[in-house]
Amino acid sequence: MYAVIETGGKQYRVAPGDLIQVEKLEGDKGSKIKFDKILFASKGAADSAQIWLGKPYLNGAAVEAEVLAQGRGEKVLIVKMKRRKQYRRTQGHRQELTQLLITQVSNGAGESATLSDADKSAKLAKFVNPLKAKGLAHTPKTVGSRKRLSAAVKAKKAAAPKAAAKTTKKSK
Repeated sequence: MYAVIETGGKQYRVAPGDLIQVEKLEGDKGSKIKFDKILFASKGAADSAQIWLGKPYLNGAAVEAEVLAQGRGEKVLIVKMKRRKQYRRTQGHRQELTQLLITQVSNGAGESATLSDADKSAKLAKFVNPLKAKGLAHTPKTVGSRKRLSAAVKAKKAAAPKAAAKTTKKSK
C-alpha cells in the first residue's frame, strides 16, 4: 500500500519503510509525526489496483512517520550577473530538512499497512545521515582590522622566543 501526501507545499509518494526528506518539521530525533493531508492511496498490483482518491484530501486517511534526523541540505549557489555592466552577485542557500522513516499508511477505509519492527531495525541499521548540522553563518574576526590582526601575530611571535629564553635560564 502507498499514499501521496502533501507537506511543505510539495507532494511525496510514500509507503511503509520509505526514507524521505521533507522541508523542516518540528520534532526531535525519534519523535512521531502524523500526516493527515493524504491526496491519494492505493493498494495492490498495477493490474488490479484498488485506489482511493481525495477531493482534495481523503477523510480519515493518515500516514505516520518517525523523525530520523534534522539538518541542512547541500548549498545552492545563486549567481546574478549582467554582462558589460560590472554587476555580479553571489548568494548561497542551505535548506533546512527533516529526514523521516514512514512507519504506517492507512487509507481511511479501515485498511492500513505497517512497517514491522524487524524491517524498522534493519532500515535504521543502514541509515546514514547526509544532512549537515546547522553551524554559524559567519564567524567574525576576533582582533579587528588587518593592521591590528598582523600586529597581534607579530607580538605573539616576538613574545615566544623571550618566554623560551626565560625557561632555559631558570633551569641552569
